[in-house]
Amino acid sequence: MRYGREIDLRQLMSREPIEVDMAPIGKLICGRRVLVTGAAGSIGRELTAQLAALAPLKLCAVDQAETPLHDLSLSLNKAIIPRIANCCDENAMRRIFQEVNPEVIFHAAAYKHVPMMETNPHAAVTNNLLATRVLANLAVESGTERFVMISTDKAVNPTNVMGASKRACELYVQALDSPRTHFITTRFGNVLGSQGSVIPLFLEQLRHGGPLTVTHREVCRYFMLIPEACKLVLSAAALGNGGEIFVFDMGKPVRIVDLARRIIALNGNPSIRISYTGLRPGEKLYEEVLTSDETTLPGPHPKIKVARVRPAEFNIVGPAVDALIDLAQSPKSTAMEVVGSLKALVPEFLSSNSPFTELDE
Repeated sequence: MRYGREIDLRQLMSREPIEVDMAPIGKLICGRRVLVTGAAGSIGRELTAQLAALAPLKLCAVDQAETPLHDLSLSLNKAIIPRIANCCDENAMRRIFQEVNPEVIFHAAAYKHVPMMETNPHAAVTNNLLATRVLANLAVESGTERFVMISTDKAVNPTNVMGASKRACELYVQALDSPRTHFITTRFGNVLGSQGSVIPLFLEQLRHGGPLTVTHREVCRYFMLIPEACKLVLSAAALGNGGEIFVFDMGKPVRIVDLARRIIALNGNPSIRISYTGLRPGEKLYEEVLTSDETTLPGPHPKIKVARVRPAEFNIVGPAVDALIDLAQSPKSTAMEVVGSLKALVPEFLSSNSPFTELDE
């Protein structure tokens, strides 16, 4: 049963939509060979659709989810080359690189759910970091011009395994940046309506008459619409010089409870109540965009800034990443050992409110 009326996600934003100049983006993409990983996910799907509209010579969409990738191919009228593959599989990805020879790569494939990764650190490191290493190394080997990695604000002073694994990915691609292959990282927060996020959860709870569940009264998040997040990713890709971590200005953080109240008001059923469930393992009250030792510089767009981060040297980062991946793939390693190794690579990782808190003591 449905309750109330449908909700336009734009009604939940307390700011004007973000616009970008598409001309330099079109210049980067038109007539070029482009590869998108995680193409069937929330960000990847929109990113692929926006890229398809820019007339690339080839647009290869990679995902391991068969049905969503099939749906994407149908929706874009076969404008893409759909390839089912796990990005951790080097042989499969090497075949795709040989077929497409990508000039520009957008790496959006990742595990993203904080509580799930908190209790599955082996999977977080293997899926997020190993896949990034495979793709980044192949990009260097094949002479790809631009590699854009989609990161997260949870990589800043991470308090959870997912965020720390993404910070490790950032370090690896930064360390590989060169004049031949430019590695660019984009960081942003939550996108409204993405798969498994709070808005679909709230809407499903509304359909059942509530309550809407919020973990804590003060928990805050930055939000952005999926299309505008993808436009900023494309803008950063077109205008970046390589080695940067671009931080998106997402406006002011929003309290999740206020978002829930706004949805209830828009839904037109004031009897729906809100229930508090407690912070989940690894969950922060507040998200950050920059680490404590970072500053920002003006970026290529008013809503994009450049994070000045500590340098990543490949002779240090490379072996540490290799060792961490080997440990995560070892059948004898424990979750505690994997998280300890991740902390060594990402020293700002403080796993408060997680199963691994004792590692910080």
